Amino acid sequence: MRLLICGLLVLQVASAQVCRLSIAGLNRNRRVVGEISAECPDPLHTTPFGNWGATSNFGPKRNGHQFQGWCHDMRLCDNAGICRNVCRDGWYEWNTCTTDPLFRAPNCTLYNSAECTEQVSPLDVNVLGTQTVDLPAACPASSGNGAGFDRGGCAEVLFHERTDNFMSLYELDPITGDELIQSLYFPALRVDLRCSAWGCPAAGSEWADPVAWDSPATPAKVFAQMAMIVNSAAFVDPSNVCRITPVSLRAVSSATFAGPALARDSIATIFAGGMGVETESAGGEPLPTTLAGLQVRITDTGGFSRNAPLVFVSPNQINFIVPASLREGVATVSVLAGNTVRATGEVPLVSVQPGIFMAPSLGGLAAALGVRGDASQVSFACEGPACVPAPIAVAPGDTAFALVLFGTGIRNRTALENVTVTVGGVSAPVLYAGVQPTFAGLDQINVLVPPAMTARGQVPLIVVVDGKPANPVTVVLR
Repeated sequence: MRLLICGLLVLQVASAQVCRLSIAGLNRNRRVVGEISAECPDPLHTTPFGNWGATSNFGPKRNGHQFQGWCHDMRLCDNAGICRNVCRDGWYEWNTCTTDPLFRAPNCTLYNSAECTEQVSPLDVNVLGTQTVDLPAACPASSGNGAGFDRGGCAEVLFHERTDNFMSLYELDPITGDELIQSLYFPALRVDLRCSAWGCPAAGSEWADPVAWDSPATPAKVFAQMAMIVNSAAFVDPSNVCRITPVSLRAVSSATFAGPALARDSIATIFAGGMGVETESAGGEPLPTTLAGLQVRITDTGGFSRNAPLVFVSPNQINFIVPASLREGVATVSVLAGNTVRATGEVPLVSVQPGIFMAPSLGGLAAALGVRGDASQVSFACEGPACVPAPIAVAPGDTAFALVLFGTGIRNRTALENVTVTVGGVSAPVLYAGVQPTFAGLDQINVLVPPAMTARGQVPLIVVVDGKPANPVTVVLR
């Protein structure tokens, strides 16, 4: 295998430390054209469908979801009129024996495209394999002028390129052996990177069409596109050659930006200056444990360590989920780039530390919904960084109007009766206090607006969970 790693500026490089890239090969737009004859004729393979695998420069051949077809739990009729269900083993399969007289065209159950001449996968992107590439790196350093660590490490990696790109496709069979269908060859794939000294956010190449085929070279029976992604990259210094002094961090609730305690399974924020990374957000759930080359590791009082799921990373701020499995007590929180500790600090971990999310720059206005039947009203509306109050309409004496509050650090409360809410100084019945199912770490509290409450305008709202008061918030009622 021949790797061409480009984009490294020349520095004095120490061999002990590296910029470690996690890369993967992808394929999409899979299509099979015309006749295929693999393991045919053979009495062991009377149903002309099979699982195809791919070997490539990104990974070995394996019985995995690398090159999926189109047949999945479908009704098949052969040219003799015999019908049955096929492809019921959980795989999306290809027809591997269109030359069999019972299954050749014009029997359209073998094909799903182009008037009985093509098979097209209905699925999108498949992963061919994932690899780790270590690139020699200098120790992170600063060029001065308050730039932080802007040299060395991964900052010198501008792009990653592969030139040996191919896929060889096989009909997989553990009994009779794998049959080669065809090999496809692709042009160079290049991923441009925007790396800090400590790592690189995810990035991908353009999709490439095949440029050559063999086994046989003609006709071209199989078509697919290939791309390469860099999942992540991190500076790794296994021998601690660089001797980088960690900075101090402060960890707080993401709802209140207050500490010192954090609740297990809550949303939290780390503030630490000069981490010098790119800004990167998680693409969705499950949340990653590495963003922009950084990880957050929390070690509890029992010495048990967990990497925290990450929501957002920027040069001075990290939003993360406190792992639920950690013990209560004073824990050590560390921000790592590879195995290098960039920032560290201590934080008490508790079961409950209630916080209610608020609108930016609106004097404590709660993130809330007013709900009546199928209709709901938000408590504030934001366009870009600017937010404005959106008064919630509630009729005097209304017994069917609820407020839904959004917060964190609430779900581990001991009992529902130990959650109390007052709205405008009047006690409000609490209907629910626990997990909000859409976003990791997010909690919600549902309360009925007290019919006796007559206050209007910006009304104070006080939440107490297991005897711990949340941050004071307000709602605007009209």
